Amino acid sequence: MNGNDRGTSAHHWLKGIVAILSVGGTVAFGSILGAHASSGGSNVVISSNPAPNQVVGVPPTQIQMVFRDPLASQETASTMGLSLSCNGTLVGLAQPQLGTDSRTVSAALTQIPPAGQCTVSWLLPDQSSGTFSFTSSATTETTVPENVDGTNSEGETPIIGETIPPSTFSGPRVGGVLGLLRIAEYFFLASIFGGIMLIFLTWPEGVEYGETLRFFRLTWLASVITMYFIVAISAMRASGKGLSESLSPFSWFDSLNTAGGILLLVRFGLVLSTVWVAWNPVRVLDPSTQVPAITILVAMICTFGFSRIGQNVALLTFVFGSIHAIAMAMWLGGLVLLSRTVLSDPGDEDLLNAIRGFARLSISIFVVTVFSGIMQVYLLDGQNIFSIGHGRLNILKIIVVAIMVWIGLMMRSFVLHRLEPETELKAKMAWRLRKAVSVQIVFAILALALTSWMVPMNPPQVKATSPAPTVAYVFRQELSNDRFSVIISITPATTGVNAMRIELLEPSRINNFTVNLIPQAIGYSGISIHVPLKRRGAAIVLGDGTFVLNAPGLWSIEITGTTTTGDLVPLGTTITVTDATATTTTTTTIAPAPTDTTTTTIAG
Repeated sequence: MNGNDRGTSAHHWLKGIVAILSVGGTVAFGSILGAHASSGGSNVVISSNPAPNQVVGVPPTQIQMVFRDPLASQETASTMGLSLSCNGTLVGLAQPQLGTDSRTVSAALTQIPPAGQCTVSWLLPDQSSGTFSFTSSATTETTVPENVDGTNSEGETPIIGETIPPSTFSGPRVGGVLGLLRIAEYFFLASIFGGIMLIFLTWPEGVEYGETLRFFRLTWLASVITMYFIVAISAMRASGKGLSESLSPFSWFDSLNTAGGILLLVRFGLVLSTVWVAWNPVRVLDPSTQVPAITILVAMICTFGFSRIGQNVALLTFVFGSIHAIAMAMWLGGLVLLSRTVLSDPGDEDLLNAIRGFARLSISIFVVTVFSGIMQVYLLDGQNIFSIGHGRLNILKIIVVAIMVWIGLMMRSFVLHRLEPETELKAKMAWRLRKAVSVQIVFAILALALTSWMVPMNPPQVKATSPAPTVAYVFRQELSNDRFSVIISITPATTGVNAMRIELLEPSRINNFTVNLIPQAIGYSGISIHVPLKRRGAAIVLGDGTFVLNAPGLWSIEITGTTTTGDLVPLGTTITVTDATATTTTTTTIAPAPTDTTTTTIAG
């Protein structure tokens, strides 16, 4: 056999092998496809509710499918894969239930689906699968309007015999300005109190210096101006009016009618009354005027210990808060008086006596300040000092105060040893001591800034409270988790027209505040209530026909909201709605409301 025959023979053999492999591959691939086809189920959905390509005007409360072939058991329905996605968002579904005909499968929606294109996907254990789509064009909603209209002549809106005041604290956000003013307020008031107490305790000669009198009078004027703007801006926030209208003191009494507002007015009154002492400090030394002078000063500073009045805090919080305010004011005020008057120029031995006297008092002041501050941290933050913002700010404040105490102790040691043999205050020594005192004042101002930052915050031990309704609601329940706390009240909790009160306790600010109610009865739509509250308070859905529970039985309630740090963990509960036609006794009467009014809001 020559080379050509061998090449032809090899070519034929190669063609034969390729043909055999092709036939074998085709048979094997066909077998695989046949095996796959034989292992897959053939069951299909012959009808559904909502139907494929249907446009629904009311959001469905369940998905219902009818299969061509019967399902083996409830276990088959329970283990099937079923999902619903609307507008790109997965919607929660309850466990599928098999009907008595063994072909109908129903699954209740655990939340109201968003409007848009909805797709249902299903997969049975026998690998039968399929999808169908429908469109949800509307959501049943009840929106609580932000504006309050239709109030009576006294500015109140009736609801089932209950009257609540209209919206408050709806003014502009001026927290930053108020924070700066609070720092200045405490600085000036502490300068008056601490400076006069230093004169009373260790430096009676101070009233003979013109610089001292000028210091107290200018500081008093600055404190009055600061307090005036604090009260005016607080009244503006409370009333929702403009600043020009809130500058009038005659408008303050209607706006600042809460516990915190009344405290501000009392403090302003006490600041005004200290003119009697600030313009003539000698009254604190005169035995005939000493007691009332000191009483006014102490009462003024003690108001800072009641900053959380109206909140649910322990009584000892106010006690230690007042003690802490007094100790801090004596410390800061003494430093400021030393810096601005005693150490401003060289002088005689009485200036040295003032410095030595403050140094001796400093140990007692340090101990009282630190102890009362630690007790406040314990009462307000408890074990959560590291886990929340208020506690972490307290840690930062403790560090700042510790540095200030260390500098103060170093200065005390220097004063008591270095100045003991001196008989006069020299210029160089005054400059060195003034430098050390100024550093302490800087740290004190930083501590005041942290305190001002923490005042509007809510420590974990402080439970926010909301005014209780003046009438009895049939259903009233408080729901809460780590960051979200709400009280929801509904009456009369029967089918038909109802009224609802939603009270926000936590957080202090909220967005997208929504209450969803979903009936478990098949064939009824749910309700989504959009609450306009942006801060703590309560909102009322009046019993005027805008809030209707159309199905008896168990309803699921889900409350959602968001903050600047993200979505809040939803709150949930259930309510049993009785059939109004089967109710023989009426426990609550829903009074008629004006036709143009559906809500009232109270903000805290």
